[in-house]
Amino acid sequence: MPQSTPARGRGRPAKLSREQIIDCALKLIERSPGQKITMTGVAKALGTAPMSLYTHVQHRDDLMDGIAERVMGQIDLSLAADAPWEGNVREWLMRCHKHLSRYPQVVQLLPESTRIPPSWLRVHAPLIQTLHRAGFRGAALAQASQWLAHQLLCSLVIATARPNDTNLQQQLDVALSAISPEQQQLFKEIQPHLEADHRLFPYNVEQVILALKARLELH
Repeated sequence: MPQSTPARGRGRPAKLSREQIIDCALKLIERSPGQKITMTGVAKALGTAPMSLYTHVQHRDDLMDGIAERVMGQIDLSLAADAPWEGNVREWLMRCHKHLSRYPQVVQLLPESTRIPPSWLRVHAPLIQTLHRAGFRGAALAQASQWLAHQLLCSLVIATARPNDTNLQQQLDVALSAISPEQQQLFKEIQPHLEADHRLFPYNVEQVILALKARLELH
């Protein structure tokens, strides 16, 4: 359980800031990645009343945007302008996946079409620039950049939805018992080679790059 800050002296007002509130929320996420962040929970961890947070944070969405801004700002987006575009796409995907895997609550914000954190646009911009340099233009550029973002987010959502220690072999054994012997035979070849969701992402990245190359060769 998160530890509360020491109780304030009687009559002494809490000294809060937006940065302090976001710092506390991030610590809660890092301690319990599956825990939902609430204004009440953050206030409790700070040893204050929820209403005291609203001087610095308008509402929970504002708090989550602040968290997203902080998390996104920690991603290394320095991509060499003279490096092969394939390498930059690979670096962008792998860096984003590795960092955002630690913050499932932030990942959950990104698929919400009604609320796109501005910080996500700044993270996405170097990818679009890389694809533009590779030769993608107009609709092809929009489709390629959107597809890559979807690949990243879908992989993150799946990976963060289940614990990393999930035993896929045991899961498959249970599921196989419910299908016909003929269907079971189909899975015997792949069963020893199944990977946990979070370990499958590098394979996904290489397939994405191959698909982008093929798309460029068509034009």
